[in-house]
Amino acid sequence: MNPQQRNTTLGAFYASAFLWNNCMGMLQVLMPLYALSLGFSLLKISSLIALPALAEVAVRFLGSALSDRFGERRILQACYILMALAGALLLVAESFLLLLLVQSIAYFSRSNFWISVQSLASQLPGANLGKQLGRLSSCNYAGSLIGMNLGGVLAAFLGYRLSFLALTGLAIGSTLLGLALPQVEAKPKERSVWAITLGIGRFLRYRHIWLGILVSYAAAMPASLTQSIYPVYFARLDFGEQWIGAAISARSLTPILIGVMFGAAIATVRQRGIFALGVAGLGLSLIASGATERIIFSAACVALLGAAGAVMDLLYQVQTSEWSKAKDRSVAMASTGLGWVICPFTAPVIVAWLAEGHGFSVAFAATGAFLLLVAAGSRLWHRWLAPAELPAKG
Repeated sequence: MNPQQRNTTLGAFYASAFLWNNCMGMLQVLMPLYALSLGFSLLKISSLIALPALAEVAVRFLGSALSDRFGERRILQACYILMALAGALLLVAESFLLLLLVQSIAYFSRSNFWISVQSLASQLPGANLGKQLGRLSSCNYAGSLIGMNLGGVLAAFLGYRLSFLALTGLAIGSTLLGLALPQVEAKPKERSVWAITLGIGRFLRYRHIWLGILVSYAAAMPASLTQSIYPVYFARLDFGEQWIGAAISARSLTPILIGVMFGAAIATVRQRGIFALGVAGLGLSLIASGATERIIFSAACVALLGAAGAVMDLLYQVQTSEWSKAKDRSVAMASTGLGWVICPFTAPVIVAWLAEGHGFSVAFAATGAFLLLVAAGSRLWHRWLAPAELPAKG
């Protein structure tokens, strides 16, 4: 492949991921606000976010096995098509069940997208591993930032139907760009999908994989809460839809800078300090969120939340890439990324339950205090879960 072709395929890779994140960012803002406009309760809205995660474990592992059998390119192309389908269904969805179906399709796309796109990025030539994954992270967060802003603005000025139509159009664009994704090392053809899936058990036997799961759970908290709890919290504070979208989009602003500027600094040799810093950042941002009712300070809290989550997100990706071979990279990403499955199901429901019973301030304060305790115990968690010598790759 000559340099021009390589640049074209890399451009298609980053552009398609950027557009897909536009769509997901729009969906994260539009789904809870649209459900709220239909009269759904806070717990019902949280259920729209949480319930599809029940099936995500099976979907994630099956998708990772398919990715390690047929290649990341094909799985990413399928994810782009699924996002377009979810957008099209939103145009006719008005009941809880139809919205749940849309959210399930979007989650199906999301769970497989992250595995494949991170696995593909970790195999691209050039730069060190942290820098490669940092570039992808910045691209993803930039897409999410624009998408969340766009979702709020379109909903406020054009209504939900035209917003859903725009989302569908962007998803079709990512599908077309997905036809030109870069080629990486071919997957072994002699393995069956079933054999690859069974190999997941080997990864889950290792303690350091469970450390990765804990890191990915923390990484998932900003996305899980800003697409379920925060829009409703801001609506209760009487923020306009366009301001809600802008405040939530701050979650993606700081991670763009972290991916570009600090990606190369993320390494497993520094994992304990990075873990403590990231989890403490999550806790402090949640506590501060419940203590302010002004839009500018709320946006700052969401920005800190996003920065802390981005640090944890890069940490678990680097850990996984260093612990696995290219032929098993997708399955390894699915294993350590289980936190991204568990968190959307548990965190929104727990915080919503606390908010319904005691108010948002108490819910945010209690959750944040718990995270600070987890950060304080970083030495203990790493003593249990990060042995000095890791098993051989593959």
